[in-house]
Amino acid sequence: MSDKKDYYEILGLNRTASKEEIKAAYRALAKKFHPDLNKDNPKLAEVKFKEISEAYEVLIDEDKRARYDQYGHAGVASDFGKEGFTWRDFSHVSDLEDIFGHDIFSDFFGRGSIFSDFFGARRWGFGQPEEYVKRVQVEITLNQAYRGISTEVAVPHMEICAECSGSGAAKGTVPKTCTNCKGKGEMQQEQLQGFGRIIKIGACPICRGRGKIIDHSCLNCHGSGEVQKLDKINVKIPPGVDNGTTLKVTADKAGGRLKEDIYVSLSVQPHPIFHRQGSDIYMEKTIKLTEAVLGSKVEVPTLDGNALMKIPPGTQTDSLF
Repeated sequence: MSDKKDYYEILGLNRTASKEEIKAAYRALAKKFHPDLNKDNPKLAEVKFKEISEAYEVLIDEDKRARYDQYGHAGVASDFGKEGFTWRDFSHVSDLEDIFGHDIFSDFFGRGSIFSDFFGARRWGFGQPEEYVKRVQVEITLNQAYRGISTEVAVPHMEICAECSGSGAAKGTVPKTCTNCKGKGEMQQEQLQGFGRIIKIGACPICRGRGKIIDHSCLNCHGSGEVQKLDKINVKIPPGVDNGTTLKVTADKAGGRLKEDIYVSLSVQPHPIFHRQGSDIYMEKTIKLTEAVLGSKVEVPTLDGNALMKIPPGTQTDSLF
């Protein structure tokens, strides 16, 4: 069971509260807990301000509220990712501007505003985005690693959502122009250096580089504008691959007009009898004392089937053949 507080309780509302009541409660609490207005304990205020904003994000959205009412916190967990709610997930910036005015965001960069932490300046930064590399992991057996195999692998990729045509907005609604970046999707930061200045450009942290703010998310893509699809590719795994081996596979796209490199990481499942060390495969065989003393021929399993192995006289425990 989740130990998170009830969203209605956080905003001081009952479960039948109207949208107007939710907005009024958030407005009052936002003014009460804004960190810049709580000089005595700004850290605690930040925690409370984020908590009420998370509750507002869910309850003001009809779809999220319906899922929360039915399933609790589990119903909206997928909207926030593994780390839970962050300010990147807050899609009602315009409501904050109505409460505090646009000036609250105008000094977002470089002047110590509490929103520089809230909305992820450190997370988003102004550097180049990390290069996206498509990787998939495939599990194979030790026998398949030994012999090699040709197998079909499902590779996820993103496509534009057909429901919202990539806008991310629910049917019947349209995204609003981001007032922080004026719809450009990027922001400039000036830094003085010596007798000159450096201008750095990065994605707007309010709209995440999209230039638009979505108040009501598309139910199909949850506001991302994209949905995941699966492509099937054929991967030829050569004999002798080891656990952790990565293969680069070039796949055709757009009817063969485009090429895409996909990196396939192999995970070799443990075998109940054999274990591998480098290029060698080992197993343990128990024999009778008389067979060890006098010598014998015993049948042992291999990856190619059973084989007859000669045990020389005087064989000791833990002897390796």
